[in-house]
Amino acid sequence: MSTLLKSHSYDSATLAEYASKWDLPMGLGEMAVYDSRLVEDGVFSVEAVPFQTGADAIFDHAKYFAISHDSFPMPKNGSLQFSVDIRATTPGTQPGRVIRGSYTDTPNCERSYVQPTIEGQQAAVMFNMTSVETGQVFDWFVSGSSVFALIERLPSNVTQPKLPASDSSYVGLAKAYTQIVKSAPVKPGEIHTYAIRYTRDATQSSVEFLLDGDPFARVDRVGIPLDTQGALYTGLYPSYHGAPGEELAQRMDTFVIGHGLYSVLDAFPFQHPGAPELAVSIPLSERLFGQGARGEFSNFDVTTDSD
Repeated sequence: MSTLLKSHSYDSATLAEYASKWDLPMGLGEMAVYDSRLVEDGVFSVEAVPFQTGADAIFDHAKYFAISHDSFPMPKNGSLQFSVDIRATTPGTQPGRVIRGSYTDTPNCERSYVQPTIEGQQAAVMFNMTSVETGQVFDWFVSGSSVFALIERLPSNVTQPKLPASDSSYVGLAKAYTQIVKSAPVKPGEIHTYAIRYTRDATQSSVEFLLDGDPFARVDRVGIPLDTQGALYTGLYPSYHGAPGEELAQRMDTFVIGHGLYSVLDAFPFQHPGAPELAVSIPLSERLFGQGARGEFSNFDVTTDSD
């Protein structure tokens, strides 16, 4: 039998209340150039049109990123779900735009990198669920005319750069991955409800992505890359040499909510020092080509079920 433990709102009535509920672990980002944040009639809005900040590194991805000050406990047996209503527009994105750069492991960067991108990679409004203990992240990326679900485990050189590789909790390329599970079109300008539900018991776990309450995508054996499992996904991005990963069913005991504006144009594994042969340099002229993102968030909700 399932017992509803808690369901409550995480909305803000004012910008001051918003600031008390959300932390900025990566700083102001685009808001340092022009702070567009606004809370009006229960809706939080933020925009950067066009993007004006960039860096030739993984930290270029987050144009604005806020994470909940509160963390939410995960039942040992049951589920935790975060949901929010989002309206997104991404002016300046270009269908199939090709990103050009160069691999840095060759003399004078002579080996070229040329890769087409989908809309949500160029600019997106993001909503996610993160296990700080493990670096496991579940993301919704919402752009002007499409959405995609993404699952990733962040490497320790990003989450804990001072952690030695000899530490048992270290996440290297054998455990880290970033993969776009499923992409689909949406009508521009519409508001949709995006939910992420993580469920576990003593032996297994899964994550479900829900769009307006309907199943959109599901991943089982959380912590194992999709290609390693032989599961269907978009093919963006393959894990590093079929990395084994590790199942995380009993290691994720709390989660936080995240939201923001994103652009993900780099090549996996995103300049990780353990794979210098795959490190790609992308000039700012390729990272910033007039695209931007505008997002409206409302009805942040947290629901916990315990079996």
